[in-house]
Amino acid sequence: MAGNDETKSNAMMAPQARTLMFVCAEDWFFHSHFLPLVKAARRVDEKIRIVLVTNTGAKREAIERFGVETIPLDFQRGSLNPRALARAVLGLRRLIRMVRPDIIHFISLVPVLTGVLAGVGDRKTILHVTGLGTLAEGGSVFLRLLRAGLFGFLVRHVRTRKCVMLFENPDDVHDLRRHGLPADTDIAILGGAGVNPAQYPPLPDPGDDEVRVAFVGRLIASKGVDILVEAMGMPEVRKRRVRLEIHGEVDPGNPGAFAREEVAAWNRLDYVHWHGFTTDILQVWRRAAICAVPTRTREGMPRAMLEAAACARPLVVTDVPGCRHFVRNGKEGFVVPPEDPKALAGAIARLASDRHLRVKMGQLARQRVMKGFSEEHIISRVSEIYRKLLKA
Repeated sequence: MAGNDETKSNAMMAPQARTLMFVCAEDWFFHSHFLPLVKAARRVDEKIRIVLVTNTGAKREAIERFGVETIPLDFQRGSLNPRALARAVLGLRRLIRMVRPDIIHFISLVPVLTGVLAGVGDRKTILHVTGLGTLAEGGSVFLRLLRAGLFGFLVRHVRTRKCVMLFENPDDVHDLRRHGLPADTDIAILGGAGVNPAQYPPLPDPGDDEVRVAFVGRLIASKGVDILVEAMGMPEVRKRRVRLEIHGEVDPGNPGAFAREEVAAWNRLDYVHWHGFTTDILQVWRRAAICAVPTRTREGMPRAMLEAAACARPLVVTDVPGCRHFVRNGKEGFVVPPEDPKALAGAIARLASDRHLRVKMGQLARQRVMKGFSEEHIISRVSEIYRKLLKA
């Protein structure tokens, strides 16, 4: 009996593994963008327990193979709806009490706002804003009131609790400053989720026989693929042998999704080919010479753009947050006004007609990735933040 008592006593005295909880709306988003954060945490503490609270779906098993525990929570699409948000807040509050994490890392705006509303007590928190989305720009009375209320609550939370805020571009910081974000907030601006340059090596320009422009992303209105299709039909593009390749799937759960019939109509144009969802990104950039990111509103830091840049592809992007903070007009590519198909067509035509310019801009895009936008840069920066929080 004495031996059993001693064993129990030793177990009680043994240090408990520290716990990092990620909160991310969708498991596919965490899997595609944020697995490097798992590496960052393990770099600080190999034995740290890592828990992911998310909408669990097709990527659950793949995430768990990295030693991450997954816990389902229903973050509904369009969950800035007050009822859906309230349900997520109550569910998250219960899970925080159950898991008792040392650090909570909220990823993207809806989980950030959900976490702030749920209350985290004195736990160390990271509020990772991957983009402010339509909430920052919507002009309807409802969105203006919602923006003022939610951003105001977020700012009050930051003022009264010690936390770290991560952003992917300086415009998002500026917008929250206008809502009262304190000047002394602990802020880091990351180069998006980062890409591994070894996985996305520089590729030779495919040549001039038929210049392919590629779009990689969700087929929703905010991504502007319809503007790109319109630009590809303009005379300055059509007089050259240029083809648009669309890599992405219809997303019926998103209120801004294009109908499958509309996308199928684009595919019937002789200069457009819709491939659907693609996992072989290297094959995309072996075939395509130009990357187009025709976003209508704003981005955090598009991963598809960084992958193309790592593969030494010149970029044609719109002048919106995220895109304009990576592409310097005339260096890594061209920056054109959003929702301007003529300007988009002009930039594409210029690159399509000048292989030397494509190669030069592609090389500069690759160099830009290597100077602050690689996966290793992100891991190093975030591991320092975890280390500081765990020591505090």
